Amino acid sequence: MAFKNDQAISREVCITTNIACNLRCTYCYEKDKDSTFSFDLEQAKKTLSKVLSEPTLSGTIVSFHGGEPFLSYLKIRELCEWAWSQSFKEKYLFFIQSNGTLIHGEIQNWLRKNKSRIIVGLSVDGNEQMQNINRTNSFHLIDINFFVQTWPNQGVKMTISPQTIGSLADGIIYLHEVGVLNIAANLAEMVDWDNPDYLSIYQRELSKLTDFYIAHPQYKECSLYNVKFASVLSEETHKWCGTGTNMRAIDVDGSEYPCHMFFESVCGKELSEKAKYIDFSDNAKLFSIECYNCPTRNICPTCYGANYIARGDISQRDMVMCKFHKIRYAEVAKYQYSKIVNDNTPEENLSTEEKIKRLKTLEGIEKVADFLNL
Repeated sequence: MAFKNDQAISREVCITTNIACNLRCTYCYEKDKDSTFSFDLEQAKKTLSKVLSEPTLSGTIVSFHGGEPFLSYLKIRELCEWAWSQSFKEKYLFFIQSNGTLIHGEIQNWLRKNKSRIIVGLSVDGNEQMQNINRTNSFHLIDINFFVQTWPNQGVKMTISPQTIGSLADGIIYLHEVGVLNIAANLAEMVDWDNPDYLSIYQRELSKLTDFYIAHPQYKECSLYNVKFASVLSEETHKWCGTGTNMRAIDVDGSEYPCHMFFESVCGKELSEKAKYIDFSDNAKLFSIECYNCPTRNICPTCYGANYIARGDISQRDMVMCKFHKIRYAEVAKYQYSKIVNDNTPEENLSTEEKIKRLKTLEGIEKVADFLNL
């Protein structure tokens, strides 16, 4: 059985298909890109048989992770078609994050035929110039229109590097204009952002992007604008993602990890082995003392795997990025505040839920504004 791709899920199972990749992205954190390892098909079937025989409330996402997964296309196809022939109790959906360069001809036809039960998320880093800088001159190899037409609500993943931050707004605007509805944009992890010039560039680009969204309200804001300011009002600590709790990642040898960032191919053998014993269930342990006492702790994005690799502790965040986050909070707070106060919708036309949400958002913005001295 399949379900809607925008539906909340109970868990995610991540299967490493291979380590190899046909690109050499400037910010890539994975090792052994020329490796010939590929996942064991029979082991994957056993794993899925076990997982999908245990029904959950909201279903399971089965993610294929590379390298570039479509280098193992034939195995992926066989595993998917085998699963579809079974009568599992669990609702599930296959998902593949791909650089898109190999998706043509037969692969496109197979994906189009099965688009309701397998989704491909495209990774593309903005316009042609940005993509070619970050991803080894690969722009011409991607059929962006295929992804826009086949999974219009899925959108793309866009990674911003130090080399492309100066074109951040142009890249996002380009993707909107070619029909991408949802853009998940983020600054690259585990690269050197420790240059003060980047901060002023980031502020300039966000300001430019804000002007674009104000002038073009028909576009859905990219993920950089998805800041839930109401969350800062909560006394509880919030976990940023499902790593180690509702996510299970399975490496090419069948070993299980909290997420793919803890694979041996990513963080090395010693750290990878230790990661199997990390407790992710206590949210308070996911924050350093400094971050725990920060008013923005519940809206601060982090990658626990990147923290672990770079600083040896899932709670130790990159404090250089803290400066970038504050710039983002300030820009998005002003944008969200303006949208609310300038909305002319009569109050009687708002539901009670919408009124409460607006009030909480404004209270959260006020708290963040005080913290940032806006």
